[in-house]
Amino acid sequence: MGISRSRYVTICQQFLVTAVVLVVGLSAAGVMTLQIVAPDAGEPRATGLAPAINVSDAYADTAPVSPKVHEVKVAGIDAQAAKEIPGVVTTPKAPAAGSARTGKAAEPDQLVALSAPTPVHGYGTVGVTWSPSTHLADGQIKVQVRTLKDGTWSGWTNVKYDAEEGPSTDGKAEGGRQVRPGTDPLLIGEVDEVQMKAETVDGKLPADLQLAVIDPGTGKVTKQAAAIDTSKLPASDRTATSAAPIEQTAPAETTSTSTTASGDTATLAAMTVAPKPVIYSRAQWGANEALRDKSSLRYGTIQTGFIHHTVNANDYTAEQVPALIRGIYAYHTQTRGWSDIGYNFLVDRFGRIWEGRYGGVDRPVVGAHTLGYNEYSFAMSAIGNYEIAQPPQAVLDAYASLFAWKLSMYNIRADASHLWVKDRYLNAINGHRDVGQTACPGKYLYAKIPGIRVAAQTIQNNAQTPIDPVTLPKIPPPAGLPSPTQAPAAAPAQPAISFPQRSSVVGSGWPDMFGMAPNGTIQVVPTEGVADFTTRVTNGAGWNNMDQIAAVGDVTGDGRSDVLARSAKTGVTRVYPGDGAGRIGRGIAATKAFANVQMFVGARDFNRDRHLDVVARNKAGALLLFRGAGNGVFKKPIVLRRNWPFTKMVGVGDLNGDHQPDLVATTDGRSLYLVPGASRGTSVGRPTRLITLPKAANALLGWGDVNNDGRTDVLARVGSLTTGYSGNGASKLGQGFGPFDALAGLKKVTLAPMMGSYAPDVVGRDAAGHLVVIANNGLRTASAPLASNLAVAGVSQLLNVGDWDRDGNADVVVRVGGGDQLVLYPGLGNGKFGRSRSLGAGWKNVTRLAAVGDVTGDGAPDLLGATANGPMTIYPGAGTNGFAAPVLAPASMRTYNQIGAPSWSPGGAVFASADGSFVPSTGTDPASALRMANGTVAPAYDTYIGVGDVNGDGVADLLARESGTGIMWLLPGKTSGGFGSRMWVANGFAGYQLVG
Repeated sequence: MGISRSRYVTICQQFLVTAVVLVVGLSAAGVMTLQIVAPDAGEPRATGLAPAINVSDAYADTAPVSPKVHEVKVAGIDAQAAKEIPGVVTTPKAPAAGSARTGKAAEPDQLVALSAPTPVHGYGTVGVTWSPSTHLADGQIKVQVRTLKDGTWSGWTNVKYDAEEGPSTDGKAEGGRQVRPGTDPLLIGEVDEVQMKAETVDGKLPADLQLAVIDPGTGKVTKQAAAIDTSKLPASDRTATSAAPIEQTAPAETTSTSTTASGDTATLAAMTVAPKPVIYSRAQWGANEALRDKSSLRYGTIQTGFIHHTVNANDYTAEQVPALIRGIYAYHTQTRGWSDIGYNFLVDRFGRIWEGRYGGVDRPVVGAHTLGYNEYSFAMSAIGNYEIAQPPQAVLDAYASLFAWKLSMYNIRADASHLWVKDRYLNAINGHRDVGQTACPGKYLYAKIPGIRVAAQTIQNNAQTPIDPVTLPKIPPPAGLPSPTQAPAAAPAQPAISFPQRSSVVGSGWPDMFGMAPNGTIQVVPTEGVADFTTRVTNGAGWNNMDQIAAVGDVTGDGRSDVLARSAKTGVTRVYPGDGAGRIGRGIAATKAFANVQMFVGARDFNRDRHLDVVARNKAGALLLFRGAGNGVFKKPIVLRRNWPFTKMVGVGDLNGDHQPDLVATTDGRSLYLVPGASRGTSVGRPTRLITLPKAANALLGWGDVNNDGRTDVLARVGSLTTGYSGNGASKLGQGFGPFDALAGLKKVTLAPMMGSYAPDVVGRDAAGHLVVIANNGLRTASAPLASNLAVAGVSQLLNVGDWDRDGNADVVVRVGGGDQLVLYPGLGNGKFGRSRSLGAGWKNVTRLAAVGDVTGDGAPDLLGATANGPMTIYPGAGTNGFAAPVLAPASMRTYNQIGAPSWSPGGAVFASADGSFVPSTGTDPASALRMANGTVAPAYDTYIGVGDVNGDGVADLLARESGTGIMWLLPGKTSGGFGSRMWVANGFAGYQLVG
């Protein structure tokens, strides 16, 4: 690398610390080894600050370098080494009285391996591996290393083991190589010796345990510009693959009164690729291409991206980065048996992006980074340990630039939050922990992911087609444009209308709201449907013979959620397997273990052993955990709390953000408490108050994320209505949402994902004794407003007119010049707008002007309004040519305000919003049309927006802004006329001039 050993010593002396990477695992030959990998790096700094360097001109290798891997078999405890370590206990501990060791996922505490001190050469990386025949879950083994330098031993350092990082699980997924399980690589730096020890839950030594010690070698390091110029890459080939095409099952669509949109509701149409990032090539970190398996290169698809960290030291220098990456490369390929380095990209603490796995930075290369999702994603790993330090801003900027670019090549918005990927909904940008039981990418980097999404989306937005600064257009109206004040022709009979397909400014399948923000910009607020329970599946009768019924998730291990129910007559409890489509099979695994409990509920994987569990309260008032074995059987219960004061409870998954399943409980039915899971399910933490429910509360429901926003929620039955309370991901419940009318009339209601997705569905018993499953539609409500490129002065009204110019994208018309002139801004299909075009003047005296869709039957959207005391008049749209001659509106005109598939009922009255727009109503009295389902008069609204079918049930709806609060509510239209119970959509719109 061009840096001598004496130079490294000097660096280490300056910082008074050294860094070492230790990797433990099984070699490709099946021997358990301890490896030391020596990249050029030092110990982490707590500040996480990185010195400023020019990322386009930095240190890189000039030629390939061959790392040296030394694998040491660790057969057990080295007796001589044990004598030299004070306090080391080599006798296995006996299990505590009454405890069952088998399968218990508690912290390991039985020492099973201690290696002799092993020499380290170069700037070392180490790791530990073991035989593929030994299957260890996270938490069942703990590996630590210490290093010797200048005669002094360091303290013991944990080496991370993540069972969910790597290639496919068949052991031969990468070119036929034998894949060995093991720890992550650990940078140990320039030291003299390394020693490892391992502890396991059951006191058994993993077969073929090996310590791998890696010297990454040194090469000539010079200042170089980044080698990969992404602006010169060929167009991305999204279909190329050297493997069989990936088959993906989208959320099942079942016959229902509701149409559920599948796929990503936030993908941009015709997205312009974001600016290129600066990327250093494999050659520049000295990759020896002979180490990888060339035959195993595969291409998949890009549907999402993941953020990782390497858990290396944080104080490495810029010159040391190439060797550091080589150490990871050698460990992944030579010790773990992977075909190549696992990550698609790496980023160092200086913000430099490095090419990882071979195959082309612009291609959908299948990596080995996120188990189960490698074929559908890409990943970049930050070189450093961000569980103990804040990531530098340069790292965050690099993530934003790379993800903005890579996602845009596949038409994916960086802030997309509802993407169906393989078998669940994900964000466009995720942390590794979002799909696995892992701390990766560290708590400090994970906390920065929301900001990375915003920054990446800003980069994507700025890359879209720019427009000139907006000024009042001087374009004269088209020749022969009819005046809006001329006498309209006689009202024709309204033709049979084929309403135009609903369109969206952002190119999604859902209508948008427009709003003028307080800063004067015109913004688009996409709707994404409304979370609700829709498709109903009714199973056979006889369930009224059960006194306990609970949806408990997949306790049989077949990948489909099940129901646990107890016979009131016999006390026998059985597991009733689900088929993943709402159907429930015959009972299995009969047991009387639950005969003496007062209640039981699904608790997710409470003890984190990868099997779902059940918690129960027995008649003595104790809280019990029934640990699932994964085959429909439950182990002997353990006592979590002897004096359990709560009479009602529900398992809700991770409510407080610590990755441990939690409970929500109550004694009086109203005061809700969070009871956090603790110690990997062996106990529970101190209860903390959440919220107080209304007096009519009578039931508590939960499983996880109900409204599909990525955070855990709780449902409560209040009177006859079921209302949700949004979690904030950090021990709080906030804004209510719902209500969910579909749950009315059901008893013994619980939640679990019964219909093939991760969204929790309803399971309950109806009055006739049938077991009913009602599917969560997987939708969420409005997204955050998109960044705007449009600011227009003097706007008095904005109209969401749909695809006015018939180019396939939704457009906006604004009213300017004191309300006299209409100006069209064509949508670009990505939330942005193109150059303006005048639609003519003379509109000053037209009131109640609204976009009503195509009411003339010519396929083009129209406007409707009236002059002073004049009749309601249709102004037929003529695209960019403005309007055709006006005609009187038929007395029984069928229409809808703004964009939507269905019409409103004929003969409806008209009432106005504060901005002068109108909505057709279904009754002669506007107040009666807005009465709620329970008969109470609706709160005062200052703005109504008829954007069409918002909730996907095929009937036009209203959005209404509540006066004074700025809360947006959905007033769902009913096929019989009127409106159903209002449903919460979004907060924060008090300062917006909402328009449609």
